[in-house]
Amino acid sequence: MRRLFSLLFLFLLAAPTAQAASSSAWQLLTLQAENRHAGNVWQGYFLGLNGRQYNTSSFYKNRRIGFKAKATFAKTANQPWGRKPVTWLLPVSLDGGYQAKLYQAEPLLSLGLGAIVKTSSNSLITLRINDAFKVGGDIKEQPCYDSYRRQYHCGSGLAWTDYIRVGNYSELDGNRHRLEFKIIQKFSF
Repeated sequence: MRRLFSLLFLFLLAAPTAQAASSSAWQLLTLQAENRHAGNVWQGYFLGLNGRQYNTSSFYKNRRIGFKAKATFAKTANQPWGRKPVTWLLPVSLDGGYQAKLYQAEPLLSLGLGAIVKTSSNSLITLRINDAFKVGGDIKEQPCYDSYRRQYHCGSGLAWTDYIRVGNYSELDGNRHRLEFKIIQKFSF
């Protein structure tokens, strides 16, 4: 799994330098990369019910090198429907995962699919689904215990049963199925 992510990451870095064989080849449209995990990890600072400030941040320190990357590849088809050009989109997301004592996230690879249809010289219709296919990305958290062996969430101070019931599990940014439909009309003044 880790090799798959390494190879894909190298491909994403090399794609902008590759020469396109023709105008209909896949081209890199956008690329974003950061040296952090894509999810929202708890900081580990909270105010207890007794009014005391607690620092459990050591339980949430990442033991991996964090990185995330998003890219969109595009390929224009040769006017298949009614002589209107269609540009196919392939959004790709990659996250290196997270490994801490109380928070673990598996590495994530996700792919989407989209299309842009040019309806006239100054209007477009786009349809795109992000993260349609996902591999990895599972998140696991463990509770802390107080002196009475009651479980609580170290990142927020909530009782563990309340934390689970509220559904505060962090989702990786961009790791949600999302369907986008846009109509774009360009105006010139």
